Amino acid sequence: MRTGIAVVALVVPAAALLRGLARARWRRTVHVAASVPGWFVRRAEEGGLPVDPAWRLWRGAALGVLPLAVLAPPALALLAAALVGSAPFVAAGPLRTRCERKVDAALPGVLDAVARSLRSGASLRQALADAAVATPGRLGDDLHVVARATSAGIPLSEALEGWGRRCPRPGVLLAVAALCLAIETGGASARAVDGVAATLRRRLDAQDEALSLSAQARASAAVLAGAPLVVCLVTVVAGGPAARFLLETPLGVACLLAGLSLDGLGGLWMARLTRPAGARR
Repeated sequence: MRTGIAVVALVVPAAALLRGLARARWRRTVHVAASVPGWFVRRAEEGGLPVDPAWRLWRGAALGVLPLAVLAPPALALLAAALVGSAPFVAAGPLRTRCERKVDAALPGVLDAVARSLRSGASLRQALADAAVATPGRLGDDLHVVARATSAGIPLSEALEGWGRRCPRPGVLLAVAALCLAIETGGASARAVDGVAATLRRRLDAQDEALSLSAQARASAAVLAGAPLVVCLVTVVAGGPAARFLLETPLGVACLLAGLSLDGLGGLWMARLTRPAGARR
């Protein structure tokens, strides 16, 4: 009974954390509380999450683990603290990858909007400002920074190069290089911008094909890495001699921690091996 209550106290905060991360589609927070650590701000911004709500969510999950110190054996309480404490670091990679893919997918449409504005007679500076208004998410935020920089008197080429430094994605760097070259040679043309957008679309199609071809391998890796965790959770919930050995004896705790560590390392290695070549950095 005591172990079951402890497991519930662990699962509920973890489920709340995952649900909040999955539904975190609010507008990015502009004013960040001074109490939020800098490392958390960086990881939240890289993952496209609003900083203040994500910080409150993770802090609430961390506080929800405190009852385990009383209700559960020390090994389970330590494991829960490790899981919740490592959540920002473990989730940072997938969230950053998801945010980068969204930027890559939206960039050709932004270039199409810039080309339409150029055809209507607008300057490149005005075309980028119009695209910033119509583009949501991180890409729109970056374009707003470019527009504000040019309004403050910074040359457009320098503002674009700053965008490339803030978001060093291959597509962004290609677009920045093409636009800066066009500025140096006498102004950007709609045809040149359309050419960059077409190149980026072909690159995205190749990446999507690579992802689809590696889907089965990635699914197999997820099953292999997740099966030991499921078996461990079922063993702990069921109780009995196996659960008491794992949670209440030094040798069992050592076996549990070693097994989870090796399983995590194996999962990371399999994810690395099954990642498409075009997605590796």
